[in-house]
Amino acid sequence: MRTAIINGKILTPKGVYKGSILIDNGKIAKITYGKVKADLIKDAGGAYVLPGFFDTHLHGGAGYDSSNGRFDTKKNIFIREDEEYAKGVEAILREHAKHGTTSMILSTGTNSEENISKFMKYAGYYTGNYSGGAKLLGVDIEGVFIKDPAYAGAQSLQYLKAPDIKLFDRLMKISGGTIKRVLVAPEWGAPAITFIKHLVKNNVVAGVGHSGATYEEFMKAYNAGVKVIIHCGNGPLSQNFKGGGILDALFCLRNKITAEIICDYHHINPRWVVSFLKNFKFNVIGITDAMFLVGSKEKVKEFEQGGKICVVTKEVLRLKGSSNGLFGSLLTTDRAFQNFLNIYMKNLNGYLVGPLFEKPVSLEKAIAEISKLMSLNPARLYGFDKEIGTLEAGKRADIVVMDIQKPGAEYKCTVKKVFVNGEAL
Repeated sequence: MRTAIINGKILTPKGVYKGSILIDNGKIAKITYGKVKADLIKDAGGAYVLPGFFDTHLHGGAGYDSSNGRFDTKKNIFIREDEEYAKGVEAILREHAKHGTTSMILSTGTNSEENISKFMKYAGYYTGNYSGGAKLLGVDIEGVFIKDPAYAGAQSLQYLKAPDIKLFDRLMKISGGTIKRVLVAPEWGAPAITFIKHLVKNNVVAGVGHSGATYEEFMKAYNAGVKVIIHCGNGPLSQNFKGGGILDALFCLRNKITAEIICDYHHINPRWVVSFLKNFKFNVIGITDAMFLVGSKEKVKEFEQGGKICVVTKEVLRLKGSSNGLFGSLLTTDRAFQNFLNIYMKNLNGYLVGPLFEKPVSLEKAIAEISKLMSLNPARLYGFDKEIGTLEAGKRADIVVMDIQKPGAEYKCTVKKVFVNGEAL
């Protein structure tokens, strides 16, 4: 069956055009500016038609955590039975698809090998077997290979360990070969460098986060193959103005390395968002780092995970007992897009760098550039850009129809329709 999305402002690599997208067999057959014939017509109603969002860093949703199973609000504990992990992966994919996420790499947190293995088993299954919602394109190991507890943030301290190739290989086998990224703290020294090279050999992206590495330690890791800085500006990351730290290295490397940004206005001040965007020359990926509370029907005031307690507020999750520690986020990709858009359209001044652009940009230019952060850049980093990331003939019909209005001082972005493999969700 051929489907057409008509009457839309379609974002293509060459700009925004008013027209229609014809979808055949799950792929974009053509983008046309005239009339189109199809078996099923979907009217965009003049809204923007964008590539689906690709969230490459999140931990849960709809009451399920990737590493811990289902959160029972009555008992205030996680239920870690196998069936909860199986249900959980599917529930997370369906929940985040409501917000425009059509592709996902799902992250673990620091946990026991037993619990991570349960997640890997079912995540590997859903990577190869689409069941609705966003498409799972792989998994990510975050937290396990942190070294210094001072940089662990909300990650559990109980299971921290040195880079372990045998553990990675076991998890890779259980996942069906679907691990796409692993966090490594370079301050482990030689074991970290050996491990990073092993990841590269296995076509896995090596990332750095939650690290107290020096400038020299980070640069050794970069030269060994590190490609991404995980939730840049958070974690936390080392920095001083004497011998140098990770931020020194990042400001030297600039767009030679990719930076993840959680644009929820809590993890990073918007003026620092501008500074990072300019420094990395927009080689940035917008992520959510979303936790199980996103889309949860139950109200939770506090929860314990890995020996640490999270205090839940309306917009942010805070580490109890810490003045500024956060516990993942409640962000969704549509809200991240909206937050980036308002930063772009205000042409906000960043710390140390001045305004984001020399001259204010048009709305359509801003939308095109933010689409790269949310769709194309992650697709490029993880090797999926021939299939997704832009709206072009031959690519998978993963599409977000989004209404973008300015009812007051700020722009508001509302997801109207989501298509995965050409089918409306």
